[in-house]
Amino acid sequence: MSEEENTTIEKGAIATMLEEKRIKVTPLGIDASGTEQIAIDANNLEQVAKELKRGKKMNLLNFITAVEVKDGYQAIYRLENLGINGDEQVAVMIKVTVPRDNPVLPSLTKVFPTANWQEREAYDMIGIKFDEHPDLTRILNPDDWDGHPLRKDYIGPMDELNQPMAYK
Repeated sequence: MSEEENTTIEKGAIATMLEEKRIKVTPLGIDASGTEQIAIDANNLEQVAKELKRGKKMNLLNFITAVEVKDGYQAIYRLENLGINGDEQVAVMIKVTVPRDNPVLPSLTKVFPTANWQEREAYDMIGIKFDEHPDLTRILNPDDWDGHPLRKDYIGPMDELNQPMAYK
């Protein structure tokens, strides 16, 4: 048996708690800082956020970012309980992948109001749409901008400063 085949992913307390609530979770391990990492289905995102806010007192949505991956686009969320009032300090990274042909996730603005501008940035730069977002408009690019600049297939506008490279 190779070392790679013998490697198992450690399941943390958060994945265990969510599985007990019959939510499908894929454990991705625990990083060097102790942050548990999990992957979930898009249709479970809002329920997972509510469960973590209620059950683990994760009141801080530290960030949302988005990247293009082989299977589509991935939104990455970091939720934290900062350990205030004697609570256990804990954090989790949640990864949710959506297909290229239908990049839609539920908005978390009702659970975490700070998701508002971060979801707008993911929409503007990668093109993930967030259902029931109160104002899903561009935040970094002009409203009439064409495309999403962080997509691998994006070709920006051509002008006197931005010209295709001429290779010899």
